[in-house]
Amino acid sequence: MKKFIKKILILAFVSISLSTVMPVLYTAPQTANATEFSPTYIPRPDNLPGPETTEQTTIGTRQLLTERILPRFAIGLIGMTGGFALLMIVIGGVRYLTAYGNDEAAGKGKTQIIYGIVGMIVALLAYTIVTVITNLNIENQDVVPIETQAAKTNQ
Repeated sequence: MKKFIKKILILAFVSISLSTVMPVLYTAPQTANATEFSPTYIPRPDNLPGPETTEQTTIGTRQLLTERILPRFAIGLIGMTGGFALLMIVIGGVRYLTAYGNDEAAGKGKTQIIYGIVGMIVALLAYTIVTVITNLNIENQDVVPIETQAAKTNQ
């Protein structure tokens, strides 16, 4: 058993050492003009959904990710959470209806229904918050200092 643990420790040490040394050894060569930035494009196979390279070049990968992909992912995740909460409400209702006078089983069914309703409310509020945040347009808004506004009203 000690030999087995010793082999695992050696293997872990070697893998950690290699994972820290290899990126240093295999760095990309520096170009002559290091300040120039060229955006990267995410390659997409033809049989998978997603933005094409032309969309990535016109819109930009970061904007595409923040304005299209992440909100859809968040809304899908919130929808799955709401579906799970609905399932818990149904299961709690069945537990409550099949308690047949057993107060403990009826109490567990009631609490499961309450927790399911709370989960549904949280999912709906999360959907509302994500929708409001993704629809905000906060770019290029001129902020006027309070002193400037007060000076304009005194004139």
